[in-house]
Amino acid sequence: MMKKKKYVTLALLAVLLTVIFCACSKSENEERATTNGVKETTKQNVNVNDAPVHTEQIGLMVHYDMTVSADDASIILDKSGQENHGTIYGEGSVEDNVLFLENGAYVKIPTGTFDGVNTMTISLWLNNYTGAGNYSAMFIGTTESMPKNYWLLNPCNPSGKMKSVMTNSVNSSAPYNTEVGISASSGSTITGPSTGIGWALYTTVITEDSITAYYNGELVGTQAVNRTISQYGKDLVSYLGKSSYADPTYTGFIKEVKVYDKVLTADEIMTEYEAGKPDEYNYAESEYTNPLIEERADPYIIKSDDGYYYFTASYPQRGSADGEGYDRIVLRRSATLEGLSTAEEITIWDESSSTEVYRYIWAPEMHYIGGQWYVYFAGSMSNGNVWDIRCYVLACDSQDPYTGNWTVKSRFLPMEGDTFSFSQFSLDMTYFENNGTHYVIWAQKPGDSNLYMATIDPEKPWQLTSKPITLATPEYYWEKARYYVCEGPAVLKHNGKVFVAYSAAGTGPEYCVGLLTADAESDLMNINSWMKSEEPVLDSADLDGEYGPGHNSFTVDEDGNYVFVYHARSEECFLGECGFAGQDPLVDPCRHARLRKVLWSADGMPILNGVADKEAES
Repeated sequence: MMKKKKYVTLALLAVLLTVIFCACSKSENEERATTNGVKETTKQNVNVNDAPVHTEQIGLMVHYDMTVSADDASIILDKSGQENHGTIYGEGSVEDNVLFLENGAYVKIPTGTFDGVNTMTISLWLNNYTGAGNYSAMFIGTTESMPKNYWLLNPCNPSGKMKSVMTNSVNSSAPYNTEVGISASSGSTITGPSTGIGWALYTTVITEDSITAYYNGELVGTQAVNRTISQYGKDLVSYLGKSSYADPTYTGFIKEVKVYDKVLTADEIMTEYEAGKPDEYNYAESEYTNPLIEERADPYIIKSDDGYYYFTASYPQRGSADGEGYDRIVLRRSATLEGLSTAEEITIWDESSSTEVYRYIWAPEMHYIGGQWYVYFAGSMSNGNVWDIRCYVLACDSQDPYTGNWTVKSRFLPMEGDTFSFSQFSLDMTYFENNGTHYVIWAQKPGDSNLYMATIDPEKPWQLTSKPITLATPEYYWEKARYYVCEGPAVLKHNGKVFVAYSAAGTGPEYCVGLLTADAESDLMNINSWMKSEEPVLDSADLDGEYGPGHNSFTVDEDGNYVFVYHARSEECFLGECGFAGQDPLVDPCRHARLRKVLWSADGMPILNGVADKEAES
């Protein structure tokens, strides 16, 4: 079974509040036994349009603290006393009272549980790895593939905002056009807060004439509604992790789900948040002033034998209308690492000077190979076609890379007989040498973005001398948030080990860093030599005020200590206040270059998040 993220599985982050109300007997219920003998309740089937209004207040109607049945781990026990036990379908699992859903898994709440319940408070803790999109973490409604009546919670809609909405009339062909509430698809609406990775409490209060949402105990807003749950009809289905729509399902963690048949006050909702929120994380301050350089994603720094630090990065596109973004390769140099922040930036190559490489120019890296300076980068083979990206090489005619002339040497070439390498979208080429053998690693599609590795001859470092091995594919939830991606490899060698840090998922707040490890004396072209981390070694939840860390490189400081160079977005970008909110993250220029020192654990593993309370080598 997949191991879950460290802050999920630790007991101190699973502080749960149990509020028990007097349980009264439910009318109109019948009991049916599951195969394991645990009783699940369902409302009687009555074919009428409207459900009788639920008038007998019982307090908690559903309470899942993610305790599963001792007889069947697919049954989540209802602690409210109403026996509305949930059933897990698909690849769902519970560990340390935390439910994890992926690959289409969901939980079904007994049919009819919320029939006629016009007043309710719905509260659930989510740690969402689905990313931005159209999907549902919780749903109550009818069963059509275009459900006519429903309430749903989407923790991160296509704009990255919390969404909690109800249908306000019947439109069988386009029910989403009738939504009202928080971040509704159309009509008058209140915009929900930006959300990302990490635990958050989502609370919705529904009454006969309004819908109100709270995020982490704070009021988001209230919208008037014209229809009630009882008007939605009988036999309403309800799920965790999906809806009746044929949308993608939710990927992520859920804990402590509560549904009351009454209105909780703002103070009561805040109390639930304070009781259940994770402990504050002990973030360590970086030794450097960050950001080092604003609006420079995919940063790469190398310290040369000439005593200078050289910096290059992707030149940004500032919004979708910017016709000159991602069109050049820039370079800075400084005698000190932090001096790069104010160093002059020059353009050493522009796609306008080429007849073979076009925008989009991404992720340049400068390497000294076989006595000559080269820049590995990605560019398009077709003018304006972002999907025609391949790996290219610039060569410098001087030992001074800052003043020399740079020209396109070649597109990266496979060895004879290799029909796969660079045949499709490929980018993020990096280089390293180990025990006299020279290697390159890059990301390539079609399908998922995977990492591949092959050998090269340093005398001709644009030509593969082996067929590639598949080094990494997206397999864990954090590699599949928003998009299935492994990319941006960067190599670090230390104390007899070779590490490859790589970036995963989409380029929003879900972006994170994984790690591959091999013994430096092993056969690096044998995939069995490599061990892949099952958890990200750096993500948004590890950092304070930084979001979407990734696409890093490594350098050394003036004393020879390793430094982690990466990009991440700032708070204002995460909150949608940077001026590029709502656009694709790739055309949001707010990915800034940053620095942190690499720490080392007692067993020799790199610590990239700089958390002070980790055990580290002296």
